[in-house]
Amino acid sequence: MSQESEDRSDRPRWYGFAQLAGVLVLIALALYFARAPDYVERQSVTDSQAAGGKPVVNVIQPAPAAEALSLRLTGAVRLERRASVVSEVTGRVVWISPNFSNGGSIAANEDVLRIDPTEFRLRVEAAEAAVAQARGKSPAALAGANAALKLAQLSLERTSISFPYDSRVLNADVEVGELVGPPDDVGRDASLGVVYRAGALQAEVPIELADLERLSPAIGRSARLHVGPDTFEAVVVRVSWMVAPRTRLATLFLRFSGEVPVSSLPLPGSFVVAEVMGPMQKNVFVLPESALREGDSVWVVEDGALGVREPGVLGRVEAGWVTNAFDTAQGIVVGAVPGARPGVAVAVADNTPST
Repeated sequence: MSQESEDRSDRPRWYGFAQLAGVLVLIALALYFARAPDYVERQSVTDSQAAGGKPVVNVIQPAPAAEALSLRLTGAVRLERRASVVSEVTGRVVWISPNFSNGGSIAANEDVLRIDPTEFRLRVEAAEAAVAQARGKSPAALAGANAALKLAQLSLERTSISFPYDSRVLNADVEVGELVGPPDDVGRDASLGVVYRAGALQAEVPIELADLERLSPAIGRSARLHVGPDTFEAVVVRVSWMVAPRTRLATLFLRFSGEVPVSSLPLPGSFVVAEVMGPMQKNVFVLPESALREGDSVWVVEDGALGVREPGVLGRVEAGWVTNAFDTAQGIVVGAVPGARPGVAVAVADNTPST
């Protein structure tokens, strides 16, 4: 038997129990100190609690004002009208503008295509000769010759096709050398393409009947149209005379206003967000987001306790929600209130702002 074994056998039995107890004490101390910060934190008095145990709330005292409400609606850019490109004279195409293709833009009075003018120039020369011969004859003969000359000149002018406004090309279907002319001469293939002008674009925006009533009268209301990163000024020009059978929504038609180049306008079919300016509302409050509760209600401090107001939200502006003016008592509560319910006693913070 070794010396170490002999030493262990000489130790009394209580020695082992003492070691076990010491280990348990150390574990208990470790657990206590690990829980101590949480215990102290929960026992501390927070900033949102007054000395008497009442929650401290921040309130505002808004001043009645007049605000023009806006409605935020969504819709799409639509094409109200388009123009078919058709030649008024019959002849062979000798030149086509490189801009006359799908997606191209044509400036006002810019030639789209040209038809061989040779025959039409000869007609003008013949008409001029007829006028010269008629000068020595009766006034009626001279008038008839002059009219024939003007018709010949008009036909020559029509060998160049252009439009009196800036336009975009939806499609083009013509080639150099092709015989073109009026439908009576060339049949159903008379159309050479389709274009539209800036004034043919409009935004169509569905609207609920209740919101339409708020805008009354809606026609003439100014608006901003947001299409992607771009913003355009617009005006409401028409309102549909019926509601959609499925959605039960009416439709606002908005026209782009101002001198906007057709090349800068959005494409038909683009998604649009419309902000339509409504009538001026008097005696209203503008409340921040943090003041509004569920059901469009607000908390107020009334006789040192929480009370409920349901002022009725009229709409929204950039600064916040617009409501009818109402009795605010000691102020409208902003921010969260733990355990909030009607009748709970609260204390008002000293730094109460006014708006």
